[in-house]
Amino acid sequence: MMSVENNTIEIYRVGTSVTLTENINAKIITIAIHDNDTVQYECAWWCGDTRAKEWFTASDFLSVGDKAAAVKIGFIRPEE
Repeated sequence: MMSVENNTIEIYRVGTSVTLTENINAKIITIAIHDNDTVQYECAWWCGDTRAKEWFTASDFLSVGDKAAAVKIGFIRPEE
């Protein structure tokens, strides 16, 4: 999810559960905000005895758990 309005970006919170594939449920562990309001989420999950983690965008999520709702964060941008 990403929505840019009134100098805010709507993001999912760290700790939110997401579904990456039919067999992989993960948690958001890190959020990165890049140029052009691009948001990436580092997600972690268990694969047998190994903990895996990878970066995704909200469009990669099949579903998002309802535990942690999206939040808005704001930025002050200099006048151009």
